[in-house]
Amino acid sequence: MSHSVCHGPYTIKENPFTSPNVSGVICTLCLLLFSVFGIIMKLSLDCTFLLIFLMTCVELFVTARPTNIPQGKNGLQMLQQEMRTLFKIVSEEKQRNKLYDFEQSLTSLPPLNFSTEDLKSLEMSSTLAQLYSGLKSFKFHLDWIQQKEDEMGNDFSMTKKIAHHIQTISHKVLTQIGAPPSELVHPSLPPLKTAWSLFQAKVEIHEKLYHFCNWYFRALAVLRHRQQ
Repeated sequence: MSHSVCHGPYTIKENPFTSPNVSGVICTLCLLLFSVFGIIMKLSLDCTFLLIFLMTCVELFVTARPTNIPQGKNGLQMLQQEMRTLFKIVSEEKQRNKLYDFEQSLTSLPPLNFSTEDLKSLEMSSTLAQLYSGLKSFKFHLDWIQQKEDEMGNDFSMTKKIAHHIQTISHKVLTQIGAPPSELVHPSLPPLKTAWSLFQAKVEIHEKLYHFCNWYFRALAVLRHRQQ
């Protein structure tokens, strides 16, 4: 069970995953999974979702350490700054990969049915929970894109950079809300058999992530203003 410890102006929420014993278990589990992955590769089986799961396990192990993250208004300010940075990165990538009049078919991405009126009725807990779930969904899709880019011999450094930044923000949001809002169920994704289908999927993810970041940047600003 996690608990909180007061430390100066901050409250550190101690996550059970930050203990050395659990971290060791995670490391051992990752090594075992990589061994299984090697066997599957030799058998030439489909390993897309296994690889995505492995990448998530490794990130959990790497980021599973205590961090001083501000709470309340200061925490919201930090999240707002992180979302601004992510927005700028995605915006630049979006400009580099423009594509007009194409069919957007990834229904598994988070819905973007936001409106200005919604900003007037925001609630802290539900907004942060939805932000967390949305970030984890985008991270899942970007891991999928990265794995396909690697398979096709493409440069995936920018995809990895965006995914890593999303993972960092997710960790900080989780610190604010204390525990994951609910178990996230990852959907099955369509096959990407050509470079063109991969490019389309990547553009669609960037397009929706761009609007997602823009809206939640504004939402965090509203929540922060209420606490002043």
